[in-house]
Amino acid sequence: MFPKNDTVIFLLWVTREHVHVDRVACPWLIKRFVDERAQFVFLPRDKIDDFVAATGAVPFDTGTGVELDHHECEGERHCSFDAIVEKYALEDDPALERVRRLVRAADTNGLDREPRAWTLELIAVGTPLLVSSDHEALEREFLMYDAIYAYFQYEIVTEQYGDQLRALSNRGERYNFVREKIRTLPSKMIGLQHT
Repeated sequence: MFPKNDTVIFLLWVTREHVHVDRVACPWLIKRFVDERAQFVFLPRDKIDDFVAATGAVPFDTGTGVELDHHECEGERHCSFDAIVEKYALEDDPALERVRRLVRAADTNGLDREPRAWTLELIAVGTPLLVSSDHEALEREFLMYDAIYAYFQYEIVTEQYGDQLRALSNRGERYNFVREKIRTLPSKMIGLQHT
């Protein structure tokens, strides 16, 4: 059994089957920022409590009010992705905060506040139609979340260094400049490194 405290990295996580936005975004967040060795189990909701009791797995986004589930924060609906960011103190990564707002909007009916969140809904609906398991859906969608995170890093760099970027003569020079600056951004990512 795995100990249950904040100082131990857990290897086994469990959530509901038939992944959608939050149940893909959370595993991505866990693998990239909390525990790159994490393993995920997808079960019917009514089987999760027994599985947690038997294995010590960490439940998330179960819809049953576990610690890492939807909740309200200062009058705003937050999703399980928010709960994981908060529990593991990941708030100081500005690109991840932008991903967080996107996931929250897509998963809590906030698409009117974050129109780009529609992309997560499109991916979440389409991907399961192409694969035969929740694990395959994660594998395909993680690349999308990596790209979204990198885009937000790009967005932050362009906001900070817009004049310098405009002075560069071609896309290759701009991308090299951005890649170099991304390496200087605060990031707690552990599961994927920019090259």
